[in-house]
Amino acid sequence: MELFDWIFIFSGFIFFIIMTAVLFIVTKEKMDLVKKLGYFFVALIIPLIVVLINYILTRKDPKFLIYIVLILSYLIIESLLDLVLKYDFRSKKRTHVPYIILEHAACFSFIFGSISLNIIMGWITSILFWVFLGMLIYYIIYQKKHKT
Repeated sequence: MELFDWIFIFSGFIFFIIMTAVLFIVTKEKMDLVKKLGYFFVALIIPLIVVLINYILTRKDPKFLIYIVLILSYLIIESLLDLVLKYDFRSKKRTHVPYIILEHAACFSFIFGSISLNIIMGWITSILFWVFLGMLIYYIIYQKKHKT
């Protein structure tokens, strides 16, 4: 594995750790910290663009290009809607459902890409994804309890 493969894998680790942390912190109502984590999340765009450029120049397997484009699409759309436009897309099904589909495409791109590069690192990425899903379930339950 080369340096750019490691950057891809560690970006996946950071991606899932931040997403999990954001859900947990939202339940603790520390929105200022969520905003700060959002900037780290957006910063993932930079190393992934560098990896994408390297993969294009080295003619890496096209599936990796697709993975990175899906991940970058998600990060850019998330950044634009949340940080730039401050649009509440999660409250409407017509905008939330496509967002969820793109989010899961990004998640699975990190998982499949990492597994293709290194099986052990791929499994670690997969475990981080399952931790994220566990936190998502906790968040949904928390939201339902505190809505009343």
